[in-house]
Amino acid sequence: MENESMMGIVVLGLIVAFVVYKSFFSKDDVKVTTTAPAPKPAPAPAKKAEPTAPAKSKVPTAAELNKKTKAELETLARANGVELDLRKKKASLVKEARASFQQK
Repeated sequence: MENESMMGIVVLGLIVAFVVYKSFFSKDDVKVTTTAPAPKPAPAPAKKAEPTAPAKSKVPTAAELNKKTKAELETLARANGVELDLRKKKASLVKEARASFQQK
């Protein structure tokens, strides 16, 4: 009986030691040191663009306008100062939007 109780105490001691070890030495505590990457060189200063003639507003073709939705057509025409009625057919909206570009 004395031998069995001694064996129980040893097993209990090992369990306690294992728990204490795991609580004090977890993987989160291990610090991995790595070298920082070298800083990238500063970008070269941008060259100044030479002034160019003002860009002419491009008049979109009817095919380009047909690819757009009614809402997009309205937005384009509104930018040119023309208000479109979205209740109309798309073909008539394309004609009106194209006319608003040609007026400018």
